[in-house]
Order: sequence, then structure tokens, then C-alpha cells
Amino acid sequence: MELRQLEYVVAVAEELHFGRAAARMHVRQQSVSEQVRRLERELGGPLFARTSRRVVLTAAGEAFLPEARAVVEAAGRARAVGREAVRGARELRVGYAEDLGTALFESAGRRVVPVPMSTPEQLEAVLDRRLDAAWCWEPEVPTALDSEVVGRERALVVLPADDPAVGERIDPAALSGRPLAVVPRAMNPRLHDRFVTGLRSRGADVVVAHPAERLDRMVLLVLAGVAIGITQERADTDGLPPGVVARPLAGDDLLVEHRLVWRRDAGRPPLPPI
Repeated sequence: MELRQLEYVVAVAEELHFGRAAARMHVRQQSVSEQVRRLERELGGPLFARTSRRVVLTAAGEAFLPEARAVVEAAGRARAVGREAVRGARELRVGYAEDLGTALFESAGRRVVPVPMSTPEQLEAVLDRRLDAAWCWEPEVPTALDSEVVGRERALVVLPADDPAVGERIDPAALSGRPLAVVPRAMNPRLHDRFVTGLRSRGADVVVAHPAERLDRMVLLVLAGVAIGITQERADTDGLPPGVVARPLAGDDLLVEHRLVWRRDAGRPPLPPI
């Protein structure tokens, strides 16, 4: 019985599909199928009932799964502890969205190398082990990674100070039909969709007219009078130039998350909460 066989059993049991389990483990489906069959031969019976349409656990598989999962989790913890002991004070490479600020790195208590990247780039780099962790907005976390919410921020509307819609809060309906500058969907699909669907659910007829990768680019569009921007509170809106203001939406706050992400098999990196 090998650890990888137990990992494959857990993956198949959670996905109920050999192809998806193989993709999750970054191996060929044939490898997963063969290793599971070898384990079943060693145990003397099937762990899964397979048909052309579905995969389900047998009674033996149901009994075996909790023990297999416990071994896999223990191995992951042992691996993480061992790596950390060997590495000692080795620096951590942490990807981050530039508008998240520096709080995570200021309180790290060890050497951290910050690497600015978009959210999709961070996730890919963590999967490839080029980063130890990622600090990003609204990530779509693959099953090979784990994450925790670091914080939630209000969405803010960025607009000219003399705009008729300006008040303590901005009525979403007042943005209907107006050209909107927002983070490009290719740069962060979930953050883009959070803004757009959040506005629509609050009664705004959204017209996405301009991509704005960073706040400074968004501000230029606002100053030029060609767009209204929407961004998150943690962006440096305190440094807006004269003539531009940032206001929350009226009604319930539209919230967006930022998360710390790491490889599930490596364990959470030694970084403090913010």
C-alpha cells in the first residue's frame, strides 16, 4: 500500500470520476485507474463500483475512505513540518495583488519576497510551486489548493466630485447606462463578475465600457469624463486627485474578498493573519 494510492482513492471518492481525479492530481487517468486497481487487488475487493456513467463507493470503500483520508492528511502535515524544518528561515515567495497594500509582509516575522501578479497568474504559480502562497482578490481556488479569507472590502464607486450622483452613498440605479471602468474579466473573472452582477442585482443597467487594471488608470478615465469606475475599498482611494471622489453604494454594501491561497499538500505557510 502506497501513499499515492491512498491519495488517488481520496481524489476519486471526492470527484466520483476517474478523469476529474486525474486532472486534480495532475497525472494521466490511466495512472489513477491502475493504482486504484492494484490497491483493490491488495485489499481483496473493490473500493468503487464502476459503470459507463458513474463511479460510486462500495461498502468497503465507504469504510476504507476515512482511514485513507486520515493518512493522506497526516502525510501532508508531516511533509509541511519536515520541509519547514529543513528550510529553516528560508524566504517565502508570496504573490500579491498590488492594490492590497503591505500589511501581510510587514507582520510576517520572516523574510518574504513579494511578487506582484494578477490573480490567475498567482494561482498558476502556486500550483507550479513557483510561489509559496498567493494573496489575491476573489480567487477561483482549484481543488489542489486551499485558502482562507483574509478580509472583505466594500466596493466603491469612483466618479467626478461634481457628478450629480455624488452623495454620501451612490444609488446604483444612478449608474444605469453610464460607461463603467472595471477590472478586466481576463485579469480576474470573479472580481469582475462580483462588481457587475452586484450592480445589476441592485438595479443598475450596467454598461462595461473600459478595462481598468489599476486605480491610477481608472482615475484617468474618470478625469477625462469617459467613465465611472468601480473598485474595492482597500485600493488607495485616500490618494485620489482633486476633483475625484470614491463613495460606497447605497443600501447593502457590495463586498469583495481577498484570500491567502496555498498548495493543499504543502500546508498553510507561516504567515500571520492580517
